Amino acid sequence: MCPHCIPRTIPAPPPSAQLAPATLAQVVEATAAEHGDRPAIQLGTRIIGYAELTDLASRWAHALCDRAPGARRIGVLGSRSVESYAGALAASWAGACFVPLNPRLHRERLARVIRLAQLDAVIVEPEWEGLLNNLRAELMPALPVLWPSDAMEYHPIPAATAESSDLAYLLFTSGTTGAPKGVGVTNANVLAYLANARARYPFASNDRFSQMFEQSFDVSIFDLFVAWSCGACVVGIPAEQLIAPASYIENEALTVFSAVPSVLSLMRRRRALRPGRFPAVRYSMFIGEALSVENAEVWAAATPNSLVENHYGPTEVTVICFAHVWRSANPTWPGRIVPIGAPFPGNYVTVVNERGLAVTPGDAGELWIAGSQTVPGYWNDEELTERKFVTQRCSDGVDRLFYRTGDLVKELPGGELAFLSRVDDQLKVMGRRIEPGEIEAVLRTIPGVTDAVVVGWPIEDGQPVALTAFVCNEASEHGRALSAADIMTASAARLEAVFVPRYVLFVESFPLNANGKVDRNALFSTLSGSVGRAGSSPIPQSS
Repeated sequence: MCPHCIPRTIPAPPPSAQLAPATLAQVVEATAAEHGDRPAIQLGTRIIGYAELTDLASRWAHALCDRAPGARRIGVLGSRSVESYAGALAASWAGACFVPLNPRLHRERLARVIRLAQLDAVIVEPEWEGLLNNLRAELMPALPVLWPSDAMEYHPIPAATAESSDLAYLLFTSGTTGAPKGVGVTNANVLAYLANARARYPFASNDRFSQMFEQSFDVSIFDLFVAWSCGACVVGIPAEQLIAPASYIENEALTVFSAVPSVLSLMRRRRALRPGRFPAVRYSMFIGEALSVENAEVWAAATPNSLVENHYGPTEVTVICFAHVWRSANPTWPGRIVPIGAPFPGNYVTVVNERGLAVTPGDAGELWIAGSQTVPGYWNDEELTERKFVTQRCSDGVDRLFYRTGDLVKELPGGELAFLSRVDDQLKVMGRRIEPGEIEAVLRTIPGVTDAVVVGWPIEDGQPVALTAFVCNEASEHGRALSAADIMTASAARLEAVFVPRYVLFVESFPLNANGKVDRNALFSTLSGSVGRAGSSPIPQSS
């Protein structure tokens, strides 16, 4: 029996009514039937209507059924393009699962994702033909490949149906072992989320959605499929404006804006958030990392007509499962961080101690989540699934599968939850979930490095904006000690940019805590108030 589910102490509303369609493609198919002449995507001056989008997706789906019959997992190699958007829709249209392949990932990581996903076919944006050829030669010589021109050889077909337990999409996040871990989200999971989003927000066909997230980041499901469920337009962003999108928001007259809070910090530094600057914005959602009170206040002033919300949602619980409506700051909030709020309908939550028992309301504990949005487990990883997912009988007598988030939270007066920290070492940098162990594993393979520990630093607005590595080293095979530049160069050859440490500090040994483990807090405390050049030690070397 699990008498400590928060529905006992924080009543959860009933699940939102499910949308009638069974797949994402069927949702968009129904939208196109009603809004076929309206714009679905805008990329610069190019506008793609719903009729054109679904025509391309359905033809591609027909090609998939012909060239890769029975395909279950379709890779989509592209980035913020008609092909990448329509490719994901085409996979769903064929009754399969789409696997976003971010071409800007480091090649080695992308290759790992392709191997782990066990793809049956891949849809490719023409810009990335060279990358595909490079990968095909080593990894997938016989894999069916579809190009935009292939779709025109086939006629449109209706969107296929699929089982609710079938995967809708498969994403890969940072893993502690050094290998990405796969999160397979079912049709039932994503349609439950979509139903919640549609019930919560009265979006309309004249809304204009931002699209800040790569499709390998699950919040892109909000950008694309929530917009496409109501006939709205998804507006692409020029790559050069991603870190400071003020002109994009203003010039494109966006009405729905979603981003990581780090973007607000960057715009604040550029003095781009003057009061009243974005009157067209009606809804603002921030997710992926903690939202500071200062950032929320400045953004609310810049968007006087907008509902502003702080969102929370691990990939394992399908995009977003908690929300807090911003009104004003409260002195009871820990660390001047906006709360994560209350759960979406259909989600059951509990806050537990180290033994898995409920904490007293107001005490800190780990957040566990079950319900319609919680995925069944990790892709092809039973051991990790057993560690991170646990079945408990709830107070209503129903057994539910809970995901152990690893996030330390506490209940506030009024029932909402506040995020405090992690119970493990996982970091969020610019909204990206990063397991330090993955970076440390790469650093330890560099000749001359005997051990490494990675922490999130520097800190801005309460959040890490980069990584700092503490390294124990010995003379290299050439008889000289490694430099910070050596380590950064070697790690950049195997890691994508956000994973490469900005600073490298050399130490003789690591401090240990009472349990004999590396004391990361002690290492982190040496960085307080430190400054330095990228690639060099920001503090004097210590032992």
